[in-house]
Amino acid sequence: MYILGNGRLITRSQALPYLENGAVCIDGTKIKEVGETAAGYPEAEFIDARGGVIMPAFINAHTHIYSALARGLSIKGNNPTNFYEVLDGTWWAIDRKLTLKGTKASADALYIDCIKQGVTTIFDHHEIPGSLFQIAESAKQFGIRSCLCYEVSDRDGEEKCLQAIQENADFITWCEKEKDPMLAAMFGGHALFTISDKT
Repeated sequence: MYILGNGRLITRSQALPYLENGAVCIDGTKIKEVGETAAGYPEAEFIDARGGVIMPAFINAHTHIYSALARGLSIKGNNPTNFYEVLDGTWWAIDRKLTLKGTKASADALYIDCIKQGVTTIFDHHEIPGSLFQIAESAKQFGIRSCLCYEVSDRDGEEKCLQAIQENADFITWCEKEKDPMLAAMFGGHALFTISDKT
């Protein structure tokens, strides 16, 4: 149990939206009390927020983990003039070259950034076989709640599309068996103009 206190507390509660000098008492994964001092717990370890902001964490509702190591990337000869050219010349080019080792490095980098920026939940689309299970390992390692899917698309042909559908189905089944409250699966289509009516 610990108390995070001596900070400007934003609760997002109508009853008590803000305390200039607030504290939160946390026991395991549960918030026991929120208030000015939360001092009724002498056994709790005190963590001094030193006047910083204490608030609920952020949710990143749309990210692509494989882009974590591509910030500022410029591909020689790629000068896109529209959205499709950005996708085809940059992101899909990266997708086609990414390995599981690269996926792990990207996931680790993104999860470290999440921790630094106060993000505790992400929703991600990914693109290479086995990637969802690799990302799930990193999510568990860093303690970031993750809802993951594999991008279903016809852009690389029917075989790749069917592989993406199977990857989603396998990960959904695995998540249902695991019952890990920190991991969830969704079924992803990306992007609509690359998906046939049949798919």
